Amino acid sequence: MFETFGYWKVEIVTSKIAVTHPTLIDVAGKERQLPFLIEAHPESAHTPLNELLDWITETTPWREEQLHRVGAILFRGFTAIRTAEDFAGIAQRMAPELLDYSGGTTPRSAVTGKIVTSTDAPRHVVIGLHQEMSYLAPTEEFPDPTPDKVMFFCATAPGGGGTTPIADMRAVYRRLPPELVERFESKGGLILHRKLPTHKRYGFEVTWTTAFGTSDQAEMERIAKKNGWPMSWGKDGGLEVTHGPSPVVKKHRVTGEKIWFNQAHLLHKSVAPWTSAWLGPSALERMKARVMEPFIRDRFYYHSTFADGSEISEKDLDTIRSVIAEEMVLFDWQRGDVLLIDNKLVSHGRQPYRPPRTIYAALLADRPRRPAA
Repeated sequence: MFETFGYWKVEIVTSKIAVTHPTLIDVAGKERQLPFLIEAHPESAHTPLNELLDWITETTPWREEQLHRVGAILFRGFTAIRTAEDFAGIAQRMAPELLDYSGGTTPRSAVTGKIVTSTDAPRHVVIGLHQEMSYLAPTEEFPDPTPDKVMFFCATAPGGGGTTPIADMRAVYRRLPPELVERFESKGGLILHRKLPTHKRYGFEVTWTTAFGTSDQAEMERIAKKNGWPMSWGKDGGLEVTHGPSPVVKKHRVTGEKIWFNQAHLLHKSVAPWTSAWLGPSALERMKARVMEPFIRDRFYYHSTFADGSEISEKDLDTIRSVIAEEMVLFDWQRGDVLLIDNKLVSHGRQPYRPPRTIYAALLADRPRRPAA
């Protein structure tokens, strides 16, 4: 069962700015730590943005300690954070580098600099819980090419629904059957196979020009070569590209804890567009998706296999989905909320919503990464 929460308030003064750290209590009366709330005390709610930015820098060691302990931090009640530009300033204080979204699997739009929309997927679609870009393979240049942190900013609260569910992937790893984990680890990692069309024909498709931020085939080939992604052009002009092998389990570089770190449960043919509600939630829309299957399946797909090419059993995928769902935590967005997530420790997703809803996102690296050659 998934719950939203009330909270008890505990007042603590941290550095120059007074904040409270509410303790989340679910409907059964059980205390929940995820996410760790940092809420402005009434006297600090209107702290100017420049002072807030300085406070974020000054409290970095404490904030990182809380982030690695819990996995996600929700900043709430700071009225100075109003725009995408304000959010960009906050993000730049949270990590040395903001990353672009080249190679992502969901449609997004650029907002300002490297700030993007959280997703442009239709509002009725459930975005399954995942760690951002976990399908990218380690390379000699980038032993960990995945973002260290993901940040979200609520510019406009949803008219209804629209929560960003999160789950502790350390707990998921501990709860998965050991034989399933062993089965995945013994295969040498995962490969993600992708086919992306050049032009969007159906509402749920992601084009390769959107996914990789270029419409130039030569530039796409350069990007793929630089990152070691095997690719080819289909007869219809679509891009076929693979990522991997990527690990199924990671050890966190700070805490040393083992984490379930992959998207096999989500990027798989068993949840392809024609088997889901991507066209819409009604029976008619679902039927239409199935009728269109022969026309879609060779244009646009994501599919994960083991590194040796063997298929992943749907029974194992269902087990993984079930465990993640049991660890899922929901909270309601408020205008001005900023959610900071350790991308290794905690997964995130999106629930359907009623408009309006405007959530911006940023991908962060804890260590500067060398510029592209």
